Amino acid sequence: MSVVTVTIDAGVLGVPSGTTAPEDAYRYVATVLDWAKLLDEPWVAIFMSERASEALLKDDLYPLRNELSALFASSGIMEYDVNTVAQVVYRLLQKTPSFETYFRVSDVLAEEVSTTPDILELCSGTSMESDLARCVVLIAILRRHCQESVGDHSLIIRKSPSRAVRVRALVHALEHSRTDLADVPSPPEYFEGDVLTCEDFRGLLECVDESAVLQRATNDTAMELACRIALFKSRWVGGEEPDWDETGGFHLGRHFGAQVRRCCRDASRAFAEKLLCSMVNAIEHESMRDVHALRTGAGGNNPQQRRKGDGAKAWRRDVDDEYHLHYWEMDAGAVGFASVGVHNDFSIPE
Repeated sequence: MSVVTVTIDAGVLGVPSGTTAPEDAYRYVATVLDWAKLLDEPWVAIFMSERASEALLKDDLYPLRNELSALFASSGIMEYDVNTVAQVVYRLLQKTPSFETYFRVSDVLAEEVSTTPDILELCSGTSMESDLARCVVLIAILRRHCQESVGDHSLIIRKSPSRAVRVRALVHALEHSRTDLADVPSPPEYFEGDVLTCEDFRGLLECVDESAVLQRATNDTAMELACRIALFKSRWVGGEEPDWDETGGFHLGRHFGAQVRRCCRDASRAFAEKLLCSMVNAIEHESMRDVHALRTGAGGNNPQQRRKGDGAKAWRRDVDDEYHLHYWEMDAGAVGFASVGVHNDFSIPE
């Protein structure tokens, strides 16, 4: 089951004009190819507006093979192939399910739609602007009134001036089949809400609350994703240029997930954030003052525990005053998270 959901605005796929600067043309191609990679990722579900193709067609941006050929020629793009990019766009438009179907919202009749910052002015055609306005109102309503089920749903746009975009509109009618959507303000009262926007993969991860992902995790896949996101963000903040495919260096033991879920249920909401911080520090071998060897006995001179088979060393890292993270560290530096326990629990499963 997907943990992260995103909607791609049709404007992301529209081919820039022939007068576009070469660097912007390269960015367009790279962005389209990057988003297409996510189609096969099990942890993210990608959607588009059911009117995306229609909006592109009305604004003369679809079909796009001729426009792509002109863009490649004028920008001197040689590293990519026109057919490859065109097929990616067609796949996104034809194979990507609609967010209207997924979230069970059919349409909205709204006027005086405004966004702050203004992302509607960035659209390259009137049909594109109309569809984007419709999408932001629908997503903002869902985020405002159905937060638990919608979560950190993000809107991917071509240029994102701000992570959070405020939305204001007069909502006259809303078509949906949800049971948790009510009390949307009607004219003359304005609806006000927000949407999370991003323009690249790093921006998408910034929109995701990894602590919330961990708290909601029902399986190891979601738990691993929360840790990978926390690790990626930590490295980015530290000045690195992390590669998502290489963000790892850890695995979860077979008992770890069940223990984390129990702790998330019993502890305060801050526990998930503290645990992820401890996991990242364990992977990066940082904050070593919070680390102690798990020994074979109670004495300080007892040898450190080693796992049978590979000789990995057993460590105990403080999460807070009550909870502690137990993990194995292999000679090559990789970490295997084994358990999370209370203060007087010194056991570590293999």
